[in-house]
Amino acid sequence: MKIQKITFIIYILLTIVIVWLTYDWFNPNYEKCFRQNSEEFAENRIEFEKLIGIIKTQYLKVERNPNLTELSKKISENYAEELDEIGIESLEISCKEDLNCSEKLTFTFNVKSGYNINKLRNVKIIYSPCDEETEKDYHSNSYHIDINGEGNNWFIFSDT
Repeated sequence: MKIQKITFIIYILLTIVIVWLTYDWFNPNYEKCFRQNSEEFAENRIEFEKLIGIIKTQYLKVERNPNLTELSKKISENYAEELDEIGIESLEISCKEDLNCSEKLTFTFNVKSGYNINKLRNVKIIYSPCDEETEKDYHSNSYHIDINGEGNNWFIFSDT
């Protein structure tokens, strides 16, 4: 008789856990995800800034008018291990000519692991010196696209 009661209790507990996990999977707490992403970025910020410094000094100052697509591929390959350590799949460098700013380059780090990528589906960490969205605690939400300002020219883009 005791074995039946214990089995029944275990069955009920497992059912509750499975229901909760299923609910949580389909209804994630996005605010919590964004907060966790900010914390994870803060832990890796030094590595991101180190990579930006290397790119600016070793690649952009050396080459005049580089092909940014080729440069992005080259850096993604050369620094694959460093990028992988901070959960990044690849880097994209682009130029926004319409910005009224001296530094028109934008560096987009495409996330492959961490940063709640399994819930948010598409997460990018972006360094953009001329973008007002980089202000600390800036938040924008529009049609499943969230932007969270991390300060000092950084923001996290999430497309849920």
